[in-house]
Amino acid sequence: MLRSVLLLVCAVTFVSSKDHELTAFSGLLAPVATGDFGLNRQEAIINYINRKQSLWQAGKNFDDSVSEDYLRRLVSARVSEEPLPLLQVTKNVTDDDPESFDARTKWPKCPSISHIHDQGNCGSCWAVSVASVIADRTCITSDGKFTSLISAQEIMSCCKKCGWGCEGGWPTLALEFYRKHGVVTGGDFESNEGCMPYEVKPCSHRTDGKYPGCGTYNRSETPACRTKCSNPHYTIPRKQDRHFGAAPYEIGIRDVKHEISHHGPVIAIFYVYEDFFYYRSGIYTHEWGKLAGLHAVRVIGWGKENGVGYWLVTNSWNEDWGDRGLFKIKWGVDEVRFEERFIGATVRK
Repeated sequence: MLRSVLLLVCAVTFVSSKDHELTAFSGLLAPVATGDFGLNRQEAIINYINRKQSLWQAGKNFDDSVSEDYLRRLVSARVSEEPLPLLQVTKNVTDDDPESFDARTKWPKCPSISHIHDQGNCGSCWAVSVASVIADRTCITSDGKFTSLISAQEIMSCCKKCGWGCEGGWPTLALEFYRKHGVVTGGDFESNEGCMPYEVKPCSHRTDGKYPGCGTYNRSETPACRTKCSNPHYTIPRKQDRHFGAAPYEIGIRDVKHEISHHGPVIAIFYVYEDFFYYRSGIYTHEWGKLAGLHAVRVIGWGKENGVGYWLVTNSWNEDWGDRGLFKIKWGVDEVRFEERFIGATVRK
C-alpha cells in the first residue's frame, strides 16, 4: 500500500539505479550529477531509452526551458494512508474478461470517455481524473442522455478538505466531496460549457503542440471558489446543476477489468519517474530516472500488443502529449505501482 510518508514527493531527491546506467550506457553520455532533474540532456536520454528497450518510443515532449518545478507540479496527486472499502465481487468474473476492451467503443453515446483534458500549468490531476470518471459514469448510467463534462474546476477550487488546488490533492477526498456536496457541470477553458468551466488556460505538453509552451506561463494560482456558475451563458442555477454519487471504493486487481467493462472507467494513482515525461507511443515501462511524483489518471480499457498486455489510459496533458493524449502501460507486473490502487465511484440516480 502506498504510504503517506511518500506523498510529499515534490521535494524528493531519490536517485534511481537506472540513473547510473544512463551515464555509462554505450558512451552516450558524459558523466553527470545524479542529483540533476530536468530537461537539460534530452537527446541523450531519449536515445538511451529507445536503445535500451523496444516496447515504447521516447521523444521530446517538453521544451528544454520547462522547469523542474513545473514537471513535479504536473504529478501532484496524494494518496491517503487509509484504504477505501474494497469492492466485493460475489463470483469469479476473471474468466469473463475479454482479451481487449475500450470503453469508447462500448459506450459510443458518451463523448466524455474520448475527451482529453488539459490541466495546464496546475497540479490538478487529482481533480481532473475524478471529474472525468464521474462524467463517464453519469453518462453510462443515463444510457447516453447525460453528455456534459463534470467540473474539475469546482472540485479543485471549492473542496478545501481535498488538498491545495493547483498544488495537489487527494482523489479519494474529491470523491467524498462528490458524495456529500455534489459537483456541477463544467467544460474546458473558455468553452462556455456547463456551470463552471476550467479556468486554467491550456499549454503545450509537447514542443510542436498547438498551445503556447507551458514554460511561457507564470505559476498558476488556484482560482477562487465561485458561489454561482461562472459561465454567464449557462441557464441552470448552480444548486440545481449538482450531480451526486455514493461512497467511493477500491477495486482489486482481479476485479478491475470486470469493473471497467461493466460500469465504466476508473481512477488509477501511480508513481511517475522522469522517463514518463518522454513517452510518445507503445507500452510504457520504467527505464530511467528519479521519482517525480504521484499522478492520478483515468483507465478506459486494456489490450495486448505482440503478446504484451497493457492498460489503456487517458492523461490530462492535452491531446498533443504522448499518443494523442493517451498512454499504454504494461499490466500484470504492477509497473510503477500502477495496479495497487484502482478507485471507482457509483453514480447516485
